[in-house]
Amino acid sequence: MQCPVCHGQAQNLTPNTLDGVVISCALCGDYRIAGNAFHDFMRLKAEKRAAALQAAKQTSHSGWPTIYAAAVAPRPAPPRRVQ
Repeated sequence: MQCPVCHGQAQNLTPNTLDGVVISCALCGDYRIAGNAFHDFMRLKAEKRAAALQAAKQTSHSGWPTIYAAAVAPRPAPPRRVQ
């Protein structure tokens, strides 16, 4: 398979019972993408996907870094100021 972050060669290690994707990439390392985050994650530009993985790595205290839906959900536009 192709790594969703760097597009390099990767392995899909997802067990049948997991809702999400488990990826092992020589460049990005081992990580998971939660099932409810996958489609929004794939819509992100490459820089944003890399940033989401980096954030997951920084907040992971044990186990594999996991990218959750909250990290990739589209952000609403800030309210406009009326003058």
